Amino acid sequence: MTIPDGILTALYWLHHLGAVAWVGGSIFYLLVLRPAFQRAVPAPETRRAIRAEFRGVVHTAIILLVITGAIMTAAQLTREETSPQYLAALILKIGLAVYMMFLVWRGRRPAAPPIPPPALGRWGKIKAGCTGTTALLILGVLVIGLSDVLAALK
Repeated sequence: MTIPDGILTALYWLHHLGAVAWVGGSIFYLLVLRPAFQRAVPAPETRRAIRAEFRGVVHTAIILLVITGAIMTAAQLTREETSPQYLAALILKIGLAVYMMFLVWRGRRPAAPPIPPPALGRWGKIKAGCTGTTALLILGVLVIGLSDVLAALK
């Protein structure tokens, strides 16, 4: 193994670690933490502390994913054997990842007062489904799946 290959291997590992932290944390939130909070409502200080800790994990994961992803993309695109199928899958993966990061950024802004569910209407429900925590998790799973597609297309 050459030194650049060793560095790329370390970058792949770090990239996957960032994805696992973000998507795994989202799975934990949706399947464990949110249902537990519905049974026993924690104090506001507890909610704020959990939100702050998870935000730190997500922001660290995003920084790690962007840096390692950019380096790995540059390394792959400089190879002669990069196929059009690989490029298409890579563009889709990057697009979905950027949308996920946009949703995280959008979620940090102060939220508007909640609209009662009946007032949402069909479009409001579709929009909520495409921008909420569950959407982030589904997108994360798709992005991880595209990583496997990219590995198969190398």
